[in-house]
Amino acid sequence: MTITGLHHTMLTVNDLERSTEFYERVLGLQRFRAIPDDGRVGAKVIFSLPDGNFFAIVEHSRGDRSTFNEMRTGLDHISFSVPASELDTWQKRLREAGIGQSEPAPAASGELVIMMRDPDNIQVQILGRRP
Repeated sequence: MTITGLHHTMLTVNDLERSTEFYERVLGLQRFRAIPDDGRVGAKVIFSLPDGNFFAIVEHSRGDRSTFNEMRTGLDHISFSVPASELDTWQKRLREAGIGQSEPAPAASGELVIMMRDPDNIQVQILGRRP
């Protein structure tokens, strides 16, 4: 038995529409499917990624609406990879969208990373992958 990869990551958000707009407009993710709230597990938007994996967000109708804090047990951040040659273009895109961001800095892997926050204060990274 072997795990062959990561299929999807799902984040809980406070406002599905606001977060969908961020991930589509700012990060350019492609919507794969929207699933309405069934009264049990909340409404979801699933995005397909070019590598065949999925990224999803969910708004739970009975969520506690607290602000994200990576110091609590659970998620710390999410990191999307882009070609390293595109980091300057990403910086410009984020600036034009009015998104606060860090300057590119070395990640633990040695590759450069730009950090920002999504509408729920979740740290989102754009990591420049070297060939």
